[in-house]
Amino acid sequence: MTTFPGAPASRQTLRMSAVALAIGTLAAPAFAQEDPAKLDAVVVTGFRASLNNALNQKKNADGLVDVIKAEDVSKFPDANLAESLQRVPGVALARGDGGEGKQITVRGLNAGFTRVRINGIEAISATGASDINGSTNRSRAFDFSVFAAELFNSLSVRKTSQADVEEGSLGATVDLRGARPFDFREQTLTFGAQSNYNTLARNSAPRLTGLFTTSAQTDIGKIGILLSAAWSKRSATEEGYEAVELLPASDGGSGFCSPVGFTPQNPANNAVKGIDANNCGFNLPRTSNLAAYQNVFGRTDNFGGTVANPAAGSGAFHPRIPRYRRSVAEYERLGVTAALQWRPSAATEVNLDMLGGTFDNSRYDNYISAISFGRPLGSNGKPMTSIVEASFNSNGSWEYGKFNGVDVRSEGLIDVNNTTFKQHVLSATHKLTDTIKLDVMTGISDSRLDSPMRATVQLDIPNVNGFSFDFRQNRNVPTLTFGTDVANPANYSFAPTDADGTVRGGFVGRVLNTGNKLRTNAVGGSWEVSENITLRSGLSSRKNVWDNFEVGSGTQNGLANPPGFQLASVTRMISNFGKGLEGSGYPSQWVAVDLPKFLKVWDIEAHSPSIPGSQLNLLGQSNRKILEKIDAAYLSADFNYEVGPVMLRGNVGVRATETKANASALVNVNGALQPVSFDKTYRDTLPSFNLTAELPRDVFLRFSASKTLSRPEYADLAPTASVNTNAQTVSIGAPNLDPVRADTYDLQAEWYFAKNSLLSLGVFHKKIDSYIQRVTERVAYNTLGLPDALLTGGGTCTITGTNPTCATLPTSIVTVGRAANTPGGPLTGFEANVQLPFSFLPGIWSNFGMLANITHVKSTINYITRTATPTLPQLSINANLVGMSPRARNLTLYYEDSQFSARVSAAYRSKYLINVLGDVNGHDVSFVNASTNIDFSASYNVSPKLKLTFEAANLTNQALRYGRDSQRDDTWLYAQFGRTFGLGMQYKF
Repeated sequence: MTTFPGAPASRQTLRMSAVALAIGTLAAPAFAQEDPAKLDAVVVTGFRASLNNALNQKKNADGLVDVIKAEDVSKFPDANLAESLQRVPGVALARGDGGEGKQITVRGLNAGFTRVRINGIEAISATGASDINGSTNRSRAFDFSVFAAELFNSLSVRKTSQADVEEGSLGATVDLRGARPFDFREQTLTFGAQSNYNTLARNSAPRLTGLFTTSAQTDIGKIGILLSAAWSKRSATEEGYEAVELLPASDGGSGFCSPVGFTPQNPANNAVKGIDANNCGFNLPRTSNLAAYQNVFGRTDNFGGTVANPAAGSGAFHPRIPRYRRSVAEYERLGVTAALQWRPSAATEVNLDMLGGTFDNSRYDNYISAISFGRPLGSNGKPMTSIVEASFNSNGSWEYGKFNGVDVRSEGLIDVNNTTFKQHVLSATHKLTDTIKLDVMTGISDSRLDSPMRATVQLDIPNVNGFSFDFRQNRNVPTLTFGTDVANPANYSFAPTDADGTVRGGFVGRVLNTGNKLRTNAVGGSWEVSENITLRSGLSSRKNVWDNFEVGSGTQNGLANPPGFQLASVTRMISNFGKGLEGSGYPSQWVAVDLPKFLKVWDIEAHSPSIPGSQLNLLGQSNRKILEKIDAAYLSADFNYEVGPVMLRGNVGVRATETKANASALVNVNGALQPVSFDKTYRDTLPSFNLTAELPRDVFLRFSASKTLSRPEYADLAPTASVNTNAQTVSIGAPNLDPVRADTYDLQAEWYFAKNSLLSLGVFHKKIDSYIQRVTERVAYNTLGLPDALLTGGGTCTITGTNPTCATLPTSIVTVGRAANTPGGPLTGFEANVQLPFSFLPGIWSNFGMLANITHVKSTINYITRTATPTLPQLSINANLVGMSPRARNLTLYYEDSQFSARVSAAYRSKYLINVLGDVNGHDVSFVNASTNIDFSASYNVSPKLKLTFEAANLTNQALRYGRDSQRDDTWLYAQFGRTFGLGMQYKF
């Protein structure tokens, strides 16, 4: 819970970071306010100064606040803000594409429970990403990769609540602050440049930063202006393996092709497809090995389910689409800030802070895969595939399988994502009297993601014999043997589907636009009643608008080829694959689509009827909008009293809020779009109490208690709906969701045992009264609030047990999947933290220092995995909060003298859940493996104006692994990103 100005430019340096010339001030304001006669003879600068300044801010705070300061006029402790934040006790980093720091969790509560404010008002960043790494960020969670660290000079993590801080966070409120002119004591002009090299991408990336500020005393008061900019480009390469999903052997119709003579026969005879007693399809003899087939279909799942009939179901799970992946992402980021300060008198100050930026990301994914395991019989998939060999490990995981009749696919995807962010904040303070002060603020934060193209092209090789996956030598990245030459373009096809259902390629497209606009107006005042009591009160009004438009195109079919066409003319080669991966046996190269050439033959992005399947499906769109209006008022009192040798200080207060939400969407009603809208209002009273006792010998004891809330995700609130009358199922949004509410308690002891040193230990408890999770339940359709026009069919509906035998009627009982408020549970943990400069050591050793912290958290949430039905009881499991690592540890060792500075940092977080699945397909949970990231940073002052820097990120080449099922521990995804090294310079004019 203490200051943790991070260490080296951590992994987000992957973004071709540069020698940060950040927007930071060295801590000039703190020094400027002190009596020069009281200053030490040697003024501390650099990294050590940033630690000292931040520690002082923490010490003087009433609640639990951790602060990170820029270590120099143009250098933040890490090139990425998220990676700096992971040094804070209780904070863990979630990494996105390319291994870059993306979002944070605080004390086990995932990124959606953490609010981020920039220059005093809330901000949300809409970004795009690969599907398995979170896809498009449409949540309340903030994506830190949007901004360069150089645009800010301080950040703070507030882990406790107080009445004058906006509600909305169960985890923490993170404040990012840009530099202002009066932070600097003189005119300043700095420039920085850096070039980074990644060992997997194998190219260099530039980064440029600059800052100019000046201020002067004029006839109308002191005026200052500041301008800064940060620009960077980087290429990120990932290589690894994906399963896409883990499916039971019986999934996909009735499972794999059965051996000759096996009863019941699968698939059943079908003359159109060439299926009979001896063949799974045309030219596909039944080659399943009886022993292997029975081994696969005679297993049990980890819920204790037994299989009486081997062909009826299975606890044997295989990858849905086992595939290798190479992803190459091109990032370009530009951020600019402008700040204007005006101090007409000692009693008044006006600030205008402006921030703008763009974050462009074009991602190119290429896969070589076995597609038939995820295809049903209609597409000539899994039921036509024979099991030749199979073996399982001691956990019950299907570790090796060999198959005949497998469809092989090369898939290429380009995803273009362009994020823009704009913000302006006007704030002012004025002292009406010596004891009464007025504050006002107004601002708008606007983030928008435009994804004009996401195009996927699939080239297929049907019915290959001898495909295998083998995890026996490497549980993370299997050896995939494709049974055909995947580097020969002549083996692939992109053509219309055959009459028997054999698929020979296809394409998919998408257009997406989504964003958030948040407007804040606030006024507050304080009255210093006495030297012991200050009263505070204020009003605020916030208006948040979230909207989402998404429309797709595509077809499973390929398209007719022009006369004389050769597929080699629209393909290229993926080569040198797997050099950064563990193990061996990977294909060094495979054929991939060359999209620019491909579009010249089949312009699937024309979205025109002349290209069948390319038309945008407007009726299938996802057009949603959420409008929130939040009004709040607060009243609080700051207090400080001396009780004997103890100083007691803190605040007590209450915040009252009213939230009015309108959720609307366009839904497809019998082939036409119809608007659906819902209103929701809720009110909360949120008391808070923060107490700090300053004991002798610089021991501080802090206690906090409060009621908090976190509002539902926008995507869960949107009232989109789809009805399947045959299956009698409804998928629906939940506009009537209540927020997650909790009571929180904190107790922490801090000992400032030496100058610039800290030892602290804290415990915390959150009683989460309600939670939000996705559930399925059986309810009457007419209780859902959806228009009857969504229903099709008619007549009399007869319901026997749980199986309706007719089309849905308004009174029919249907199975509904949606987000729902469910019982929460307790979260308890402790944090320990030490900040220790080795100034007590002799000679050069006194220049060393250490930062270290550990956090342990335990939570118990009762996840409802199946709601009760007339024939089945409710099913639930107890597990940790999704996104919570039970253990997190950080260590930074540093050295700094007047010319040279260096530090190495290690950040560890234990395994954490990303999904609780219950009995869905027989898995219980999905998770991310534990990870340790080690980074290094060094700088050398050539002169008072010139500094050279060196940075190294991800020194151990830490990989990212997703797993499925706590018992089997199947690999869902495994990716490596390489190491990144950077050289740079910073010059102060």
